[in-house]
Amino acid sequence: MSDDQRREHAREYVRQLRAFYIHATVFAGSMVVIIVVNLAVNLAAGIAGEWWAWWSMWALLGWGIGLAIHGLVVRMSRPDGGVFGPRWEEEQVSRILSSEETDPPQ
Repeated sequence: MSDDQRREHAREYVRQLRAFYIHATVFAGSMVVIIVVNLAVNLAAGIAGEWWAWWSMWALLGWGIGLAIHGLVVRMSRPDGGVFGPRWEEEQVSRILSSEETDPPQ
């Protein structure tokens, strides 16, 4: 891979990382607003102690799962190949080859 290709790949990763940070910031701010609104409504209705009245937890769970998936996608697109990149592949090949060398032939 040429230096220009590596640089472009790194730039794309940084763009994705920035988008994830924006997503996480919007998630955090929005969840604060949603939970405060839910609390205010529950207090006004006198049902703050009821677990079923906390509908904001569904938004937290659903959006949180989406944010986690976004984070995993960004992590997997790292310039070094992410978790299962070329480095990992080479380690697996080396491990297999070294185990074949130590095992007696059958």
